[in-house]
Amino acid sequence: MNLERDQRMITRITGVTIVTGLALLLSACGGEDKAAEGTNEVASLATATPGGGTSATPVAQERPLLRPDASQEEQDRIRDIYFDCLRKNGFDPETRAENTEEQWKTADAACNQLEPEEPWERAQRLDPANYADRVRDWVTCVRAAGVDAWEHDGQISFEKLPEGEDAKRVDECEMKAFAEVVGAAK
Repeated sequence: MNLERDQRMITRITGVTIVTGLALLLSACGGEDKAAEGTNEVASLATATPGGGTSATPVAQERPLLRPDASQEEQDRIRDIYFDCLRKNGFDPETRAENTEEQWKTADAACNQLEPEEPWERAQRLDPANYADRVRDWVTCVRAAGVDAWEHDGQISFEKLPEGEDAKRVDECEMKAFAEVVGAAK
C-alpha cells in the first residue's frame, strides 16, 4: 500500500517534470502536426464570419484530469488509456530509452490530448496568472495540516514523500487550492 502511494507521489512530483521537459524539448525541435483519426480528432466549431459565411474554428479537447479524490483504479485507468495510445502509435513508455525522437513525435501528436494532468498542471496551463497564488495556498494548507512542505520553482516540494494520513492531507489541500479547476472537470 505504501509502495503504491509512494509511486503515485513520485509520479506527481517528478514524473510530470520529466514529461514536461521532454515535451518542451521535442516541441522546440518543430515538426508537422498531422490530423488524427478516430477519437483523437480535434473538434471544430462553425462560427459566423463578417461576410455572412461560417469558418471552422478548432476547439481544444480537454486532457483527462487526475483528481486527487479519484480512486487509484480510476487514475490507473486514465493513465492506461494514454499509455495504450502511445504504444499503438509506436512509442513504448516502459522502454523510453529505446524509443527514437521520431517515435515520440508521432505518438505525442496522436495522443497528447489523452495525456492525464494533475489539477495543478491544468491550473498552470489554463490560468497562469493565478497559478502561483494557488500553489502558495496549497503549501499553506499542507503546512497547516502538519506536513512539512514548501514552494520551489512554482511547485510543491517535500523533504520526503508524505505517507498515509499525511498524503491524504496533501490531496485534500490540493483539492481546496485548485477547486475551480477540479470543479470544472466533474
